[in-house]
Amino acid sequence: MEKTNHSILEPNKLIAVIGYAFLTIFGGAFLIIIAAFLYNKGAGYNLSYTELIQLIGETNFTKIDIEYQRLYVISNALGNMLSYLFMLAIVGFFMRNYLLEDGKAFLKEYKRLLWMIPLLAVVGYGASYLVDFFITLLINETSLNQSSIQDLIVHGGAIPMFIAVVICAPIVEELIYRKAVFEYLKKYHIAISYVVSILLFALPHMITTFISSNFSPLNNLLLSIPYAFSGFLLCGTYHLCNKNIYASWFMHMINNLLAFILILALGV
Repeated sequence: MEKTNHSILEPNKLIAVIGYAFLTIFGGAFLIIIAAFLYNKGAGYNLSYTELIQLIGETNFTKIDIEYQRLYVISNALGNMLSYLFMLAIVGFFMRNYLLEDGKAFLKEYKRLLWMIPLLAVVGYGASYLVDFFITLLINETSLNQSSIQDLIVHGGAIPMFIAVVICAPIVEELIYRKAVFEYLKKYHIAISYVVSILLFALPHMITTFISSNFSPLNNLLLSIPYAFSGFLLCGTYHLCNKNIYASWFMHMINNLLAFILILALGV
């Protein structure tokens, strides 16, 4: 009887999830520090290591001295871009079987999906924008994740942030929060997959807000609603399109692209 060879390089969604979690928790911060250290020396800022860490860890852009704003923006934008590129490489490689299978399925029904996905994306973005607008109107605050992305885009980090937010993040997050979650929970009722996917999707986007002393628990809960709503729409798109990862990926990408364009156009 022949032994089956199991290679660590075979498709494995567990490795993809672990790699994504590690880069989300540790990798992003590490790459931002590396980018800040190199740019600090290369551009002649010569801040001490302690000053540099304090600078890139600042959550309020208005508090940063104008002299160091470019250092802050370039470091965080490049660090985020590199983090998502690594995530894309790891998650895409270890979940390539799903990309291939869903790609073939997408081609079989592309005529329906090519009009259905943009329609869902535009309607979904409009609904998400209204939800976000009313939450902001209610408490006059935005999540730290959202405000930091806006600051980086409008103050010189648009190109690396475009690569991170519009190109890499949608496919990485859809593979993890939709494909992996729904696959792991497929033996349970579909509602369980929705709930877990939505919660896991919202948490990383809100983590900096949760740990900040500037926000109250009630405000944190309210600020989580737009992310939870977006997660629900992406789950719905994935589900309605026969659990095809390309459907939620394209919707996610279109949503992020529209938001990116709006931020550049309005400067907010």
